[in-house]
Amino acid sequence: MEFTLTLEAEPAQTSGSYRAWSLGKGHRAIDLAWHSVAGHDPKDCKTSERQDLLPFTEPSIAIRRRFSRAGQTQDWDFVIFRAQPDGGAYDPAGGEELFALRLAPEVMERAFGLKAVECVAEDRTVPATLCAHLDPAARLADEGDFAAAWAQMHDALRKSAAQTEFDRVGHAVGLARRSRGKLGPAHLAEASGLSLRHLRRCFVDRLGLSPRAILRRQRLTRAMLDAERAVRPAWADLAAAHNFSDQAHLIRECRSLTGRSPVEWHHTRRQMAVSFNN
Repeated sequence: MEFTLTLEAEPAQTSGSYRAWSLGKGHRAIDLAWHSVAGHDPKDCKTSERQDLLPFTEPSIAIRRRFSRAGQTQDWDFVIFRAQPDGGAYDPAGGEELFALRLAPEVMERAFGLKAVECVAEDRTVPATLCAHLDPAARLADEGDFAAAWAQMHDALRKSAAQTEFDRVGHAVGLARRSRGKLGPAHLAEASGLSLRHLRRCFVDRLGLSPRAILRRQRLTRAMLDAERAVRPAWADLAAAHNFSDQAHLIRECRSLTGRSPVEWHHTRRQMAVSFNN
């Protein structure tokens, strides 16, 4: 059996036991593959620390494995981890391992019959319509080969997304995501051949947020991820690089969207982050 999920040796993002790999162009359905494992023993180096999460609007589908203190698999399931547009936290139980793919919201509805807005309030089980695509991955997981199951899950999702028709709203959502918040709503509407009012209505229907709200969160998150590369970020330079009018604007946006200042976020996440290179 041939799998198409090939990961670079070095992850694009590292925070505690969380590792994420960018998949680059050609992956319409998926923008990140990620893995996390929490050991049972607090002294175990594989124990996941609580993860403070910056705003993100992409749900993830994961194979969740629960294992015993001896490392043996006790059970596993598919789960959809919700997007958290206002940020949040992830504090895994001991003995939990996740093999996950972060989904691109612009293809979810047409490819998988699932709206991104349905994956915001809470984590959820994978719908039966999507499980049908994942049968090969389920068989591998039953055999205990979770790395291969992860690769097979990626292959199934990629192929499903490749079969979808062109979607103007999805095109706008994809542009917004790939621009990392640097494009404005008017640009998205023009590039997609839609009126601004219609685009806004469709964004709210499918993602739960307006284009402007999505772009604000993407811009802030990218600025804060870039900040984590430095021990002492040059906040004014970061603000300019991410299209904030000035450093004060960045601070206001951060407090407005997350309730914390950039410095507070940086202090908390810098302790966890080893490298954020994408």
